[in-house]
Amino acid sequence: MLVEQAALSEGSVLVYKDYEKHVRMAYDPARTTEEGALILLRARLPRLGNGRIRVKHRAGV
Repeated sequence: MLVEQAALSEGSVLVYKDYEKHVRMAYDPARTTEEGALILLRARLPRLGNGRIRVKHRAGV
C-alpha cells in the first residue's frame, strides 16, 4: 500500500485506487490521522482484512 498526504476537497477525508495487487491511498492530515484513514480504508475494502498491511510512504511525505 502506498500512502500519501494531500490537501483534499471539502468533505473528502481520503481517496484511494485499488489496483488489486496494491492500493494507493491519500489522506488529508487536516481532517484525519493516518491511522484513521487506514481504518476507513479497511471498512471500504474488506479484502484487506484485519491483518497487517505493509505501508510505503511516498518519498518526500
